[in-house]
Amino acid sequence: MKLTIEIINERLKLAKIGVTVQQRGDKLSLRATLPPRPGSNKVREHQQHIALGIYANPAGLQRAEAEAKIVGGLLARGEFDWNRYLIHLIPEQELGIGDWASWINKLRADYFAQKGDTAAAQFTWKNDYETAFKNLKGEVSTASLIAAAISTPANSRSRKRSCEKLQLLAELAGIKVNLKPYIGNYGNAQTKPRNIPTDEQIVETRSLFDSSSAWLWAYGVMATYGLRDHEVFFCEISPTPPHVCRVLEGKTGERICYPLHPEWAVEWQLWKIKKPNCTGKMYRDYGQRVSQTFDRKDAPFLPYDLRHAYAIRGSVRYKIPVATMAAWMGHSPTVHWNTYNRWISQGEHAKVFEEIQSTKSQA
Repeated sequence: MKLTIEIINERLKLAKIGVTVQQRGDKLSLRATLPPRPGSNKVREHQQHIALGIYANPAGLQRAEAEAKIVGGLLARGEFDWNRYLIHLIPEQELGIGDWASWINKLRADYFAQKGDTAAAQFTWKNDYETAFKNLKGEVSTASLIAAAISTPANSRSRKRSCEKLQLLAELAGIKVNLKPYIGNYGNAQTKPRNIPTDEQIVETRSLFDSSSAWLWAYGVMATYGLRDHEVFFCEISPTPPHVCRVLEGKTGERICYPLHPEWAVEWQLWKIKKPNCTGKMYRDYGQRVSQTFDRKDAPFLPYDLRHAYAIRGSVRYKIPVATMAAWMGHSPTVHWNTYNRWISQGEHAKVFEEIQSTKSQA
């Protein structure tokens, strides 16, 4: 049920709070019989407004109802003090109500209500949201949010992630703050260039894993299907052509993907599942095992470089549409283009041009 001012005031009336919520312009305020403001010529209590300085949006309505109950309680005990509510003393964008733990719990409940309590959602919450909130201390205020944001390294992925998640929390708590300026210049353009392996290098490097049939299989699956490092532990492959791989769970949930190159799936018999014997509480635990194994084998590239190579192979060699490749890889077309296709090498561009020239000469 959508929260409205009418619903809030009905609840306040039934609870005999003696305070109502009103909208004035695009902001919310409270109305109640209050003592005279400081500096007023009046001596008796009378009906007055308390400007909350918060917007009339869902988060603001929740906060206004909470504040109405606080005011009602203070009035009932004869402890109401105007100094708490004078806007020039407490700027609207500076201070919220409650504590950070309660607002984080509200955001968590809303997150899982939307995403579902899946392993993927649990992973994202713990890895992205909890990490962003771990340095959030003190009162619910703009200063606390900024302090938490800048506690992460400047111009880093963790700074960008923290600012984004803290901004969501600020909006829920009704605090007007803009954390975008604190993100800095982090972005895909600043990430370290990757040396994406060629198909020949991928085949050659596979021999490094010959001593373990399980890791040899895992390497082949990552190279052929572009799986994330942890997804190799949560997949199954059809024994019949075209040997479709189904990711059962992972960072972005269930999906299917196709082999590129198809002959790798056949030659390496990837439908014969031989998963490494690994366990972990989080997906990143599995990912760490993969990275450690690549290090021990002295692989000349990182596990995720196989995923990049798969993305480029699909776009350049097989001419698969970006939207389709993005679906096979479990992310959006925008992420696919910005994160993966930007690493297409000069050699790959040259091959595309040569193919165009060849097609043109044959016409």
